[in-house]
Amino acid sequence: MSATQGGTAGTGDAKAPRGRTRWGVVKAILSLPAPAVGAFLVMMAVWVLVS
Repeated sequence: MSATQGGTAGTGDAKAPRGRTRWGVVKAILSLPAPAVGAFLVMMAVWVLVS
């Protein structure tokens, strides 16, 4: 019976890091385009000012 309880506790413990990992992946995916968008806006501003 303790093995069943330990298995259940282990499953609960394993879910927390997976959740954190998913949020880490979501943050990484959302933060990746930010520098690209910034660079694009800077390039557009330079293009408008030069032309």
